[in-house]
Amino acid sequence: MKAVVKYDNVDGATEVREVPIPDIGPNDVLVRVAYAGICGSDPHMHHNKVTYKVNVPLILGHEFSGIIEKIGDNVEGFKVGDKITAETHADYCGVCRLCRTNNYHVCRERKGFGFHVDGAFAQYVKVPARILHKLPPNVSLREAALTEPLCVAYSSLVKHSNIKAGDLVVVIGPGPIGLLCVQIARLMGAADIVVIGTEGDDFRLELAKELGAAIVINSSKEDPVSVIMNMRDHYGADIVVDTAGVSSTLKLSMDIVRPCGQINKIGWGPNPVGFSLDPLISKAVTMNFTFSHNWDVWETCLTLMDKKAVNVEKLITHELPLDKWEEGFELIESKKAVKVLLTPIG
Repeated sequence: MKAVVKYDNVDGATEVREVPIPDIGPNDVLVRVAYAGICGSDPHMHHNKVTYKVNVPLILGHEFSGIIEKIGDNVEGFKVGDKITAETHADYCGVCRLCRTNNYHVCRERKGFGFHVDGAFAQYVKVPARILHKLPPNVSLREAALTEPLCVAYSSLVKHSNIKAGDLVVVIGPGPIGLLCVQIARLMGAADIVVIGTEGDDFRLELAKELGAAIVINSSKEDPVSVIMNMRDHYGADIVVDTAGVSSTLKLSMDIVRPCGQINKIGWGPNPVGFSLDPLISKAVTMNFTFSHNWDVWETCLTLMDKKAVNVEKLITHELPLDKWEEGFELIESKKAVKVLLTPIG
């Protein structure tokens, strides 16, 4: 089968290769991939701009949907032909304290698709049955490929947030997760949602307004601190969601969050911040961090899509065959796309 393989931990060491269809064990299923979404981390891995080592050679891709082609002998509750999506946790121990308390997403033995275990930029992917989720009737395979980023947004704003009806919520970064955070904040009752982008984000900011943002700010053209601190009682946002992750957006979060407010950091920032975090203390700010998700979040997010409470279709701007992966990566990096889906090739 054809697959997009990162073959070395250096910049640009990625190509389409012919690789064997994976063998499955008794507790696995073989999934014929329908759609695989390009995450922002995928181009970063291609360019070797990540702080972790990828287990090369490795098939990339962790956001996907597909159809079960084959099932292992011990698999129950699923059958050939089922339409599914799957969590990103390709493996975890299942017996440690974290796993037994539904925190297997931070198990020390966790291995993620497309990072440690072969992922879904391919015709087929091997998936343990314990992380499978059947698609509800009103969720298409195309939409289901965005379940993972929706789960990240849900985890941040529902599981790890004290958001209340009427709140002023600011989302930094109008990428896919940021736009999904807008929709979740709206569902949670936020009265005013502000989205901050930067140069090149004009299209994404317009989309944010369509999806529920009251105000959008291009920080390359106007000062977001001035705008937000002049809203309401001039104390700032109840909750700031940082989906960008770099040190400058953390500093911005600290500047615009109100005393006793909350910052939810989703985006990764591998470099030192270079400034004091003491203002978080003086303002008595709560800071939460969100990584990944687990079974109950996936089921809830599929229900939200099934009930059309969130619109993930709006985020899909491009669909490309697998051998056009490099074009897809460039579209993401240049901000010409919001979400790019890849489809398998023979």
